[in-house]
Amino acid sequence: MRVPPIVFVAAFCWARSSFADGAFPDELSVYLSASAPNRILLGTNFGLVISEDNGQSWRFVCEFFLTRNQNEIVNFYKVGSDGAVIALSLAHLWRTTDGGCTWTLAGGTVSSMAVPDAFIDPNDPSFVVAIGNNPSGSGLYGSHDGGLTFGAAIYAPTTAVLVSVEIASTPGVIYVTQVDNTGNSYLLKTADGGAHWTRQQLSVPSGNEARIMAVDPVDPNKVYLRLLSFGAGTDAIGIATDGGRTLTTAITLSGGTIYFSSFLRASDGTLFAGTTNGDLYVEAPGETTFTRRVGPRTRCLGQRPGSSRIYACGDATLDGYNLGYSDDGAHTFQPLMNFTQISGPLTCQAVNDVCAVWYAMLLQTLGVGVDGGTPNRGGNGSSSHCGAVGVIGSLGPLLVRFFRRHRRATRPKPYSRG
Repeated sequence: MRVPPIVFVAAFCWARSSFADGAFPDELSVYLSASAPNRILLGTNFGLVISEDNGQSWRFVCEFFLTRNQNEIVNFYKVGSDGAVIALSLAHLWRTTDGGCTWTLAGGTVSSMAVPDAFIDPNDPSFVVAIGNNPSGSGLYGSHDGGLTFGAAIYAPTTAVLVSVEIASTPGVIYVTQVDNTGNSYLLKTADGGAHWTRQQLSVPSGNEARIMAVDPVDPNKVYLRLLSFGAGTDAIGIATDGGRTLTTAITLSGGTIYFSSFLRASDGTLFAGTTNGDLYVEAPGETTFTRRVGPRTRCLGQRPGSSRIYACGDATLDGYNLGYSDDGAHTFQPLMNFTQISGPLTCQAVNDVCAVWYAMLLQTLGVGVDGGTPNRGGNGSSSHCGAVGVIGSLGPLLVRFFRRHRRATRPKPYSRG
């Protein structure tokens, strides 16, 4: 059985707009590459947090270093098997190949479009697909240089909106979900890289928006979908086979107060689904139903290929960590990292020059004490980047707005994957 080079599951990212009481830094997704066994990447609402020594130390590149626009939000990151990382806002896509020190803005067809989703081919990291939306329609566009330049549409623009995209571990197989103007959801599939497509309406009520959580790495005909209806106040996990002709609903949450927050198809075939209130639903191989456990508030779940360890983003206040791990099949989790352990921006000068002030604000937001310009962590980490504390007085209102706009809402944002 072929194992994909990247196994990654991101959080169901929540809406990050301005709310009454400001924002607290949050983790959104975890990325674990087989090609870099000591690297852990954590997508957050203030930038990309990076460890190159398996969680012993952490640094970050602030979101503003990419966007240079305090009003533009990076919704999620994607990681290729070659180590390249792409970042997506609703308006732009960037790519880095040097660990985050330099980022290049994507060009070509999608440069003037909204880009709600993209995916790096697990078989060939030079191939990236992105959904592009503009007033003339919604289409799927391909890049053959790792996401630097996008060319012609491989699925022609249509008035029905493309919602999410994922490439399977089987070469040539791509899935896209779509919603038409009457609220019906569809699953699109190609087995030849986009030359020919099938389109199957999903058997869900109108108003249920289907988003791809994962394509099974062993069975490319099996797709795990999130079926979310704000109108009905429901959130469900569905399993589609036969190109969407068969759809089984595995779990449904109703009432509009609890939502799914994470999903993982582990390497042994176990399915995990976390919720916003700390429930963890588990379906072991050979079983047909999910059982419920008490778990952390898993904003993300992930597993490195070739390892049984499971990682989970947690609530720092309620769970005691921002990133934890489990070596017993997600029965219990141990703390790995708290944001207070971030030592500062990446050491490359360009990132440090821009991100030092954001780091100072991060410390202030976390409640880390500052004495004479030096943060008092009470833990590990360098304080060499804290000279920016002195400028907080002049930039404070700007930075407060920066974190406030990343506030998690009571409704989840569309699910994103890597």
